Amino acid sequence: MKRFTHIPFYFLAAIMIATIFSSCQDDISDIGNSLTRDEVVITIDSVGFRLSGKSVAAPVIDARSTTNMIGEIDVPEYGRLKCSFVARLLSATNMNAPDSIPVDSVCGFQMKLTVPRSSVTGDSLAPQKLQVYELTKQLPDSITNAFDPTGYYTPESLLGTKSYTASAAGITDTKWVNASQIKIPVDLSKDKGVEIFKRYRENPETFSWPATFAKYFPGVYVDNNFGRGCVMSISQANFNILYKVGVKETSYNKEDSTYHTVIVTRIDTVTVFATAPEVLSSNNISLRPSSMVTDAVDKGEVIIQSPAGYNATVRFPAQEIIDKYREQSGNLSVINNLSLSIPAVAPDNDFGIGVPPSLLMVKTSEMKEFFEKNKIPDDKTSFWANYSDKTKSYAFSSMRDYIVELIQQGNEVDPEDMEFTLVPVLITTETDGSGSGSYVTACTPYQVRPAFARLDMEKAEIRFTFSRQQIY
Repeated sequence: MKRFTHIPFYFLAAIMIATIFSSCQDDISDIGNSLTRDEVVITIDSVGFRLSGKSVAAPVIDARSTTNMIGEIDVPEYGRLKCSFVARLLSATNMNAPDSIPVDSVCGFQMKLTVPRSSVTGDSLAPQKLQVYELTKQLPDSITNAFDPTGYYTPESLLGTKSYTASAAGITDTKWVNASQIKIPVDLSKDKGVEIFKRYRENPETFSWPATFAKYFPGVYVDNNFGRGCVMSISQANFNILYKVGVKETSYNKEDSTYHTVIVTRIDTVTVFATAPEVLSSNNISLRPSSMVTDAVDKGEVIIQSPAGYNATVRFPAQEIIDKYREQSGNLSVINNLSLSIPAVAPDNDFGIGVPPSLLMVKTSEMKEFFEKNKIPDDKTSFWANYSDKTKSYAFSSMRDYIVELIQQGNEVDPEDMEFTLVPVLITTETDGSGSGSYVTACTPYQVRPAFARLDMEKAEIRFTFSRQQIY
């Protein structure tokens, strides 16, 4: 589609210059055609620009994340996904428990998982079972989703197990309706709780810094060892010590008008450490796409799948756009905008697996560096788009700087500058100080819940807009 918009305007300055010149030159009585008329023509072109692409298996990804996926699902339309996680822990520098509490009052040690209700995929009533191990050596800093925790724990370092469902079981209807989160308590070794309690009392410097604490407690490995019906994303894991405390309770007897005081034993808790963004936390992700997905890819359909499934490589027709621009533009031309819209839908499935909320479009040659250096999209070699439920598409709307730089480099575009990869990502934004806008602070591979989409490259629309001035 090509549209032209004419905006006429006149140069009043030309009249003023001509008048002044006439008054100074008495022998000139006729200024002739000194009034110049011009027009600005805005061209919006989307004809002939075609996007081509194909699915490619996603490479191993940096699986460090502020959320941790746990569970396993087997979905005919999606595939088999198994998730566990390893994590260092951030310790409390001071144990917030009264000094008067003796060590022998410790009665338990517990891990409490916090799961947002919106991050559960699959059957929330499906029985699951997890196990928690204490790590026996330090995790590597260069960790990926393919990390194998074998050798980082032993059978003897098992802290506890838990059978659970990610549902309202055991919660009253009123609390469930109003609850935005699910809490899953996991009982751990009481002996370990006693040891940690004593350590806080006798060697508090152990917990003063993350590095010294990691030497004492390298972290945990949490694995799902039963159930294939549910995957959930954990926003936080807190580790609490439970201890008994005596509380005085006074009651009034109406018959003899006397007060009676008794000591009642209650259970109190103190959080000693937790997962946190400040320390390493990484997902171990294994995804085997289903035959329905692999068959579609083999037939040429473009499928994206996360986590650690399929990305898509695309050739963006920058050379064709620049050639057409040079044919139609003149010396007085300005590029207004370049945008790309890609329709996408999630294949039907019974698990509620939908499309990734955001896509990154990054030069293929720079993708590895982009994630390794925790970059954010710069609108020159990398772009991002949110999925629109209204238009059923991803819209990359700020590609102007990309095409301007290529035009400035010359007539021939390096093929590398037209090869991009589409990656499902999680975009984190913050509002600026004035509250009038927001900016991107982080862009990471999407590891919140399973997602996939079929991209319709034939209906992808590229819109190139530029203005040129015509002088008559």
